[in-house]
Amino acid sequence: MRTSIRAALLASGVMLALPALAQETAQPAAGAPQTSPDGTIQEPTPPAAQVGPGASDATDEIVVTGIRSSLASSARIKRDAQQIVDTISAEDVGKFPDANIAESLQRITGVAIDRSGGEGQFITVRGLGPEFNTVLVNGRVMATDNPGREFSFDVLSSNMIQRTDVYKSSVPELQEGGIGATVNIITARPLDGRSGFHLAASAGGIYDTLREKLSPDFSAVTSLTNEEKTLGLVLSGSYTDRRSQLDYVQTDGWLFGPQNVVNGSATSAGLTTAALGNTGTTVNVPQNLAFARQLDRRRRINVAGAVQAQLNDQLLLTVDGIYSKFDVFTSRNIFANFYSAPYIGLELDDTGSAIGFNRPGQQFLAANPALNGSVSLSQNDNIVNTNNRLTQTYQIGGNLKWNPAEDVEVRLDASTTRAKQRNPTQFVVVGSLAQTSPRFDLNKGEDLPTASNFGNITDASLMLAHYTGVENNRVSDRSSEFHLDTDYKIQDSILKSVRIGVAYSDRTKERRFFNNSDGGCAYCGYDIPMDTSLLSSYKLDNFLSGVSGSQNVPQQFFTYDPNAVIAFLSDPTNLARARQGRTSAEQAAEAARLLALPGGPYGTRENVGSRLNVNERLLAAYVAMSFGGQNWSANAGVRVVRTQTVSRGFDLPVIDITNTRGDDTLVFTYGTSTPVAVRNSYVNALPSANIKFNVTDKLITRAAFSQTVTRPTLTDLGVDNSYGGRISVPQSSGGNPTLEPFKSTNYDVSVEYYLNSISYVSAGAFYKTLDNFLELQTLPVQRFGRTFQDTRTRNGQTGYIRGIEVGGQYTFDWLPSVLSGFGVAGNYTYVESKAERDSSLADYECGYNGLSPHSANGSVFYEKYGISARGSYNWRSDYLRACRSDQGRPRNRSAYGQLDFNLGYDITPNVQVYVQGVNVTNRRVHEWSAIEERFLLLQETGARYNFGARVKF
Repeated sequence: MRTSIRAALLASGVMLALPALAQETAQPAAGAPQTSPDGTIQEPTPPAAQVGPGASDATDEIVVTGIRSSLASSARIKRDAQQIVDTISAEDVGKFPDANIAESLQRITGVAIDRSGGEGQFITVRGLGPEFNTVLVNGRVMATDNPGREFSFDVLSSNMIQRTDVYKSSVPELQEGGIGATVNIITARPLDGRSGFHLAASAGGIYDTLREKLSPDFSAVTSLTNEEKTLGLVLSGSYTDRRSQLDYVQTDGWLFGPQNVVNGSATSAGLTTAALGNTGTTVNVPQNLAFARQLDRRRRINVAGAVQAQLNDQLLLTVDGIYSKFDVFTSRNIFANFYSAPYIGLELDDTGSAIGFNRPGQQFLAANPALNGSVSLSQNDNIVNTNNRLTQTYQIGGNLKWNPAEDVEVRLDASTTRAKQRNPTQFVVVGSLAQTSPRFDLNKGEDLPTASNFGNITDASLMLAHYTGVENNRVSDRSSEFHLDTDYKIQDSILKSVRIGVAYSDRTKERRFFNNSDGGCAYCGYDIPMDTSLLSSYKLDNFLSGVSGSQNVPQQFFTYDPNAVIAFLSDPTNLARARQGRTSAEQAAEAARLLALPGGPYGTRENVGSRLNVNERLLAAYVAMSFGGQNWSANAGVRVVRTQTVSRGFDLPVIDITNTRGDDTLVFTYGTSTPVAVRNSYVNALPSANIKFNVTDKLITRAAFSQTVTRPTLTDLGVDNSYGGRISVPQSSGGNPTLEPFKSTNYDVSVEYYLNSISYVSAGAFYKTLDNFLELQTLPVQRFGRTFQDTRTRNGQTGYIRGIEVGGQYTFDWLPSVLSGFGVAGNYTYVESKAERDSSLADYECGYNGLSPHSANGSVFYEKYGISARGSYNWRSDYLRACRSDQGRPRNRSAYGQLDFNLGYDITPNVQVYVQGVNVTNRRVHEWSAIEERFLLLQETGARYNFGARVKF
């Protein structure tokens, strides 16, 4: 099936290319679009002689569309801008270059992306991750369903986007908050387009090669504008229901420290406690090894619209809105070995990393009875995990632009936005106590470590109840903001304009945790046999084929309906069965306690100690001046912003810590909760200046200076504390309400050379000095007489980021005939950094999260004879995902490159068929801890193909 679908898709691409000699159309340049401060653009009518593929004839104008039009528009904006900016523009109404906005942005110099389920979700700019980049929609903050400020680009369909700007240098009128960049997503405005009624629609499918299922993909954009262009309406909508699959092998970090060992082998017999020992020195051992298949369903509904009315010669009213409902339904089947001390025959390499060991099984203890009570049995776990992300997001705004005089403009903008997420989750474990002694081998030089010697893992009679976790967590984000901007133009002076403005916003982020923490480990001791009728066989067919080490992956284990298992575990008879060292009377009392909980043992109850409610109010004012002469222009000014935060929650004191019988999971007993609130405030003055010099008509140089801040993400400001973990590794996490903003002083220079309206080359350099860097850290903290690995965001790091950027695009118009349709685009970014951390807090050093020293993008495109084709390769080198991640150690991702393509053919000027391929070479993601040998993850998403037809009239 998979082979036949791929063949059909490739064949369709060839069929589309056959009519290549049908007709020829010249490729255009056009005038420069201008951006108004509310995020709208006014696109001038291009000259009539300049017609591109897909252009439609009108009585009074010609509309240019296609790849070259998009590149020309982006080049014009870059060239005319008074600051350093890069842009991705739509190729036509309802046709952004890629189905995902982030995947288009990665083609901009210095931009890299992180993917979720194979789709672009977050961006990194110049080595600074999503939490350090401000994302605006039509010049306004849009609420996000994420716990932090980082914006998820996957909630928005690209068909409603007219253009996306990435501002790399700052100006005072631009909202603060992005020390990496400020990204402004601009939706369509009716008065910027043609008069009359117009419709563009597409219908097609999405095919993921791993899942081997076809999914629907529909979108439409319509506009209605009167002939006078004084009243207009634009509406867009889209619907996708994508089904995809991820296959992966992972370990949840490497334990570090001295470890208990058994000096012997899995076949040893007659060992006494004298065989028990300790490494004495710190070693690194994987916590587990898990083999997983994840099935996703991503259902997205987007609606956007705008109404514009030119009320009179002086007043323009714009009202617009966006609504997104994006639900991701995830189901995972996992087979895992959990590794805990003591380790039999622990083998280490010269880095102190475990390269091989066994864990005790029943046969081993039977052969070594003297070790009973001194070692625990290994387990073979069958895990079913459902984890759904159910989101709704909207933004509604209004903008009134008033021109009381020819040289005066006043703009009033007001908006409100809200996002909410529900995250219902089930994590159910049914396992067996290993008969044999499971083995781990790191397999240096191969893609995967292996787990082996499981014993019988397909005998249902061996299956025992273990852990059950049920959660239904929620995130809510709501904000309102107001802007008043004035622009005074000055004639016959080196001072060209003065802008003065004020802004106010009020934003509240709330997060609540609901779980069944009291009943999660009711069966943790592997004591109670499962009802075998609830279990069924699960097979990992075609799992990571071609990956070295995959031949040892378990091909068959058990799956089940988690709701049926929870019902079985909730049965009062099963709850009352003696286990985990309790007598029948003790267990009966425990069962009565669990049954008396609200909702029963597996009902979700709010953990008030983890509740978070943070309110942030911003009051900003700015003044900016623009200057200019015959060959130069400049701007300078300052933005002053006052930030006030109130963090509210509950203090939930820990009064006792125990562990479950027969298991080493920590259990915390809490006292009475009390409300708590922490206030914080600070003021930042943020100067900026940009200068642009036209050396010749084609050569432009720029320089920029600014100071910027990124405020702590709202959920990091909570007063919450959470506790968990095991006896060997107690864990805690929470908020930090007194965090200070991360500050950056920025210097930029660039040179741009424009060969024509499309082709240019550019080079730039940047330098950022950093103070009070905000970073999620895991540090050892003493709590309740124990050493906890405590994870939360902290200030304190300083350093710098510096780099160079080179980019450009070029069309081969001078070549003869068919060849003149070719063009190329590409860029390369090199980033170097230094991070200065407190060396006493860790035994290793690492740089900044998300920073790849090298990143590059290259595209080859062809546009002629009705054909529109592009192939793109995006690559970034190794980078740090988190300095302190699983088990408090660094999490790194290996270099990754991905090949994508777009291919379309205009059957008529108004009908196009298309096919797009994403990750067509099926590149896999590889992550590791601290050093590359310490495996964390190998993940495969497969390739994705979008295909269908577009019509417009």
